[in-house]
Amino acid sequence: MIVRTSDTKWRLFYSVFLCLLIVVFGSCQQQDNSNKNTHRSLPVISISNHSQLFLDDHLIAKMSNLKRELQRPEKHPANPVIVQDAPWEQRYMQMYGTVLYDEETNHFRAWYMASESQELKPETYICYAESLDGIHWIKPPVGSIALPGHTRHNAVLAGAHGLCVMKDTRESDPAKRYKGVGGEVLAFSPDGIHWTTETFQSAEQNDTSSSAVWWRGDYLAYIRNQEPWKQSLDEFVRRFSVDQSISKRTIREVAFTASPDFLHWTPKETIFAADSKDGHPWTQPYGMAVTPYGDQLIALVWFIHLDRVKGNTKIGDQDVQLAVSRDGRRWKRVADRAVFLESTANTWDRERVYPSTTMIVKDDRIYIYYSGSGARHGEGWGNMGIGLATLPVDRFLALRPEKTGVEGVLETRPLYFSGDDLLVNAEAPEDGLQVELLDSNGTVIPGFDRRRSHLEKHGLSRYCVTWGNGGKCKIIENDRWRETNRHPFLY
Repeated sequence: MIVRTSDTKWRLFYSVFLCLLIVVFGSCQQQDNSNKNTHRSLPVISISNHSQLFLDDHLIAKMSNLKRELQRPEKHPANPVIVQDAPWEQRYMQMYGTVLYDEETNHFRAWYMASESQELKPETYICYAESLDGIHWIKPPVGSIALPGHTRHNAVLAGAHGLCVMKDTRESDPAKRYKGVGGEVLAFSPDGIHWTTETFQSAEQNDTSSSAVWWRGDYLAYIRNQEPWKQSLDEFVRRFSVDQSISKRTIREVAFTASPDFLHWTPKETIFAADSKDGHPWTQPYGMAVTPYGDQLIALVWFIHLDRVKGNTKIGDQDVQLAVSRDGRRWKRVADRAVFLESTANTWDRERVYPSTTMIVKDDRIYIYYSGSGARHGEGWGNMGIGLATLPVDRFLALRPEKTGVEGVLETRPLYFSGDDLLVNAEAPEDGLQVELLDSNGTVIPGFDRRRSHLEKHGLSRYCVTWGNGGKCKIIENDRWRETNRHPFLY
């Protein structure tokens, strides 16, 4: 990938859609022997025709005069889009659940957690809502469980703390088309309304929002794990000036478990924890919401930043970071742990935010639903609601030149892929972005040098790259691209 610009307003968003029967593309600088040797020493990476997001360095061989710039989602002006207005939601209503877009019904569908009273049983339940546009929601009275004092309601499942719902189109049993995991429960449903449950043997203590995905032949679940302080008690007291009672408490971590059939799961194990750079143990991961996105998994990880007060394990602020994984087990932070989603002062979500279990891509936008509250964690529930934040498709990160008047260069590792067109997600002036293709030795392929490259605008965010005056894109319109190359989100 060649980037050549002196304009600091130029941005290459940290994503490229690749569809060329070429093994590599790269640098706009003069090629030398060291560059060729670099190419020869790097293994070829096979990639799909989905968007390739450079959230990590997996596909990057070289990068110069470019800085990563996190793109934050925009909160919708109609927020909160789902409000706490039913009597069975009066204790709390929160997005400890899932929003998905159902292409069969052309509806957004939401499963969220609510509670009327700590004394009533069930204490918590999963409620259902739906929307045609993702902004205006109704709570149809489809309640399929007994709710004391209410004959018409939208509660569909008791317990199932922090239920993650999947619509599994691979499932041959209609009764299990919808799957859910939350708390100590595995749930199955033909329609998302009527549920049966099994015990989730790997859960143990799992009192946060769970997340489950289908990834490369297995179901993966991300749940709570709580570990004791692993170092000496004296060191804990010395470093953090707390009383010894906190050592008997536990440290929040993210655990992982996998299953081939959604019934039999591996023992859970910690795969994500805070460290000294985060401010451990005062900062701890509270939950991880994972979404398949092309060739990688993207996680919204929300953290609790505890007040540094003796014995405090629950009062603090919350915000959300991004992480990325290629295998579901090893995770890397994005943009040096920059905050992706946080509270907004003097608004309904001024004290805490945390996301739903998955993101949605629809009409070239990413939809992120989240809980917000006017009360801090550990200081009551406050007035709660569910909000919406959105991003243009693929635009989690951008690359911007660091120095004015100096070209920025991104060169990929050797890549193997197939197709006819190369789409780039960018905001660039005319001739502000150039691309050339290299062979496996790092030599420019004749006819595909950077000075022959042209950009043809497609939709609001993409350019099709061609070379020479006779080059043409086979992608005629953005709608056709979207129809034939859907993002592989949760079913």
